[in-house]
Amino acid sequence: MELSAVGLFSSGPVIRLIDLATAVQESRGELSLDDEIRRYIRLTETNWTANWICPAYTAAAALDLAGTSVSASGTLDDHPPEFKEKILRAAEGMDPAEYLHILAETVRGLNRRPYPEYDQLPMAGWEFLQTFPSLYGFDAVLVDEGDLPFSGLVQRFISAEHPYCNERAAALSAQAQYALALFPGEQCIARHLSWGTRAGLLELIDTVNEHMRQEHS
Repeated sequence: MELSAVGLFSSGPVIRLIDLATAVQESRGELSLDDEIRRYIRLTETNWTANWICPAYTAAAALDLAGTSVSASGTLDDHPPEFKEKILRAAEGMDPAEYLHILAETVRGLNRRPYPEYDQLPMAGWEFLQTFPSLYGFDAVLVDEGDLPFSGLVQRFISAEHPYCNERAAALSAQAQYALALFPGEQCIARHLSWGTRAGLLELIDTVNEHMRQEHS
């Protein structure tokens, strides 16, 4: 049976987890592999769509399958170049197939425990990007168009999408509300976005709501 499938090694949970492992290796002790995997599990389990498509135990099985494929072929040359380069960096001298199986078992072991709350394990930058992609994207707009008061920037951003702004506006407002619920303190997500205080997020929500009342009610 041929186990190798390009998709398994080019995208999805195998590459994501190897990327996290590589970041840990290259941090030289600043990052913890267990913590990064706990964040991966938390991200997956708090997102209904992600958990429906590929829960953490399925990601562990994919890592095991990747390890079996590497063992069966006896070489990484039969696999995509990006996968080969990344697994060699992550394994750092260990047999790549063995490393993949160890990584899989680590994911399985940590998945048996409840994921940590954010006050126990702070949200990492990569985790923030996956949790609040619309807020992150809007922050990039602010860098280029910071010539208006904050509410004016929100309004201009939404108006530029009008009348097809429903999806963008809804995503901005929903993620702002989610941030307020997850991080109820005054600073909220300001450690990730300078304007991501409680006041800033409420202003964003109010501006979106006003646009929706005026243009879409």
